[in-house]
Amino acid sequence: MVSVCVVGRGASGEEAALEAGIRGADVTIVESRPSPAAPWRSWPELIHGSPAEGFRTWRSSWTPKVLNEEASAAGPGFVTLRRGHRLRFDAVVIATGIRFKPPTFPGARKPGVFVLDCQEKYEELGRACASLDVAVVTGEGYRGLEVADRLSSLGVKVHLVISCWQREPPSPVVLAVIEDVARERGTEIQRGDVSRAVGTGGVEAAVAMGSVVPCDAIVFAPPHLPNPVRAALDLGQAGGIEVDRGMRASEPHVFAAGGCAELKGRSPGSGTLNAEPSLSGRIAGSNCTGSARSIGATRAEEMGVFGLRWSRVGIRRGPFPAVGTQAATVSRRWGPDSACSITHQRLSERVLRMESIEPASHPPAGLPPVGASVTLEEMALG
Repeated sequence: MVSVCVVGRGASGEEAALEAGIRGADVTIVESRPSPAAPWRSWPELIHGSPAEGFRTWRSSWTPKVLNEEASAAGPGFVTLRRGHRLRFDAVVIATGIRFKPPTFPGARKPGVFVLDCQEKYEELGRACASLDVAVVTGEGYRGLEVADRLSSLGVKVHLVISCWQREPPSPVVLAVIEDVARERGTEIQRGDVSRAVGTGGVEAAVAMGSVVPCDAIVFAPPHLPNPVRAALDLGQAGGIEVDRGMRASEPHVFAAGGCAELKGRSPGSGTLNAEPSLSGRIAGSNCTGSARSIGATRAEEMGVFGLRWSRVGIRRGPFPAVGTQAATVSRRWGPDSACSITHQRLSERVLRMESIEPASHPPAGLPPVGASVTLEEMALG
């Protein structure tokens, strides 16, 4: 029997533990929290007051052993607990997730500033919505869009100031559709930073892009960083543990998944595997027991905001340039709420990425496989 330690009990950690367990491994989970929080990706739903999606039950009668301890280090065949005890295992899966960058603008600690760095802050914002008329939402782009969408649906006028995109941003034509539809729903979107929170007792205004925006609250959607446990492993450009497509780290019998891991050779700016916690966790859990699964060469993702469905499918890793002589992008806006963007190789017309946006009420469009032998004319004609 293979002994496996999974460090962390988020979405990727649970999937890794389950996959290893159903393959006969003796699995131990090391998790510092007495009970895990709801999955990070479901936290924006708490603004509506609806319960976040809970952790699913195990798909079999098997359950893991859980140590409510904090791991201070991990490596080939061992995990060291914070109190100094070193445990030995045949394989280790590191799934310690993410941590959040705190705000740096003056006044960030004023009453009325909501820093969304934990599940409880989303619940607090949801309770405060009834008394809000105008809110400035700032921080990371994708999470900022989700938060602005939830607030505007509750009747709050929102100014969204996007300071960064942690994954590749939407194409210009898709982002233009989002901005136009959001404006119709009472949300203004611009790129920049909030430089100060203004007010005597609490927030009365935000200074953004040199302008003063009167508001009742400032909502900061913080960028996230990988949170790997201390280990002598290679790190990638984003600071996560570098893994191959089988989630193997640079040392033997060590695997990583979720927000603390990033693919070796991934396209610059792609970041960590935080957007694919379950898939990366399943692969790590399988391979730590001797399987040979790997993450696919292509990736599809979808997001719903402001009544729109944004979809993207593309090659997961390079090398290919986003611009230049080897690749080109063709974009078209079909109407006020729909658009499409295609990036392709100039000579072969091989499709590298396709992005589309349309009303969520429309049935999903069928997207051809990335790398399929189709021409741009065939793509445009659907």
